[in-house]
Amino acid sequence: MFFLFRFFSKKNERSKSFQIKIINEILNEKKKIVNEIKNILKNIDENNLIKTKHFIAQHNERLPELDVIGDFILKKEFAGILKQDTNKFKIYYEIDEKHDLIVILCIKSTNPDIKISLITCFEQSSDRRVRKDEKI
Repeated sequence: MFFLFRFFSKKNERSKSFQIKIINEILNEKKKIVNEIKNILKNIDENNLIKTKHFIAQHNERLPELDVIGDFILKKEFAGILKQDTNKFKIYYEIDEKHDLIVILCIKSTNPDIKISLITCFEQSSDRRVRKDEKI
């Protein structure tokens, strides 16, 4: 975002239409990534989900009552996503109106399959994803 601020703060160097074009290109690229992740998660085989030792320990300690894989990853569409690294994502699933399930995962391509390493999971207030002034 700092890049965008510097990019657009140079007065009279760039036209508004050019600025809007750049913003639209960035948004379209982000939409492509989100749609690609949705498709991967929608079509992933449970055998290609790799539970790391850390994930298993955190799941058992924090959320033993939830079937993170069966009820969320394989069945629900996520409510939000943050890219943390090249292939690492923070995925938000709604548990209920006040709580989200957060799953950190890493997507690995191993031709012809895609493998997903589940890194950790935890519960978080949905207020951290949706600001109060954005709620309807």
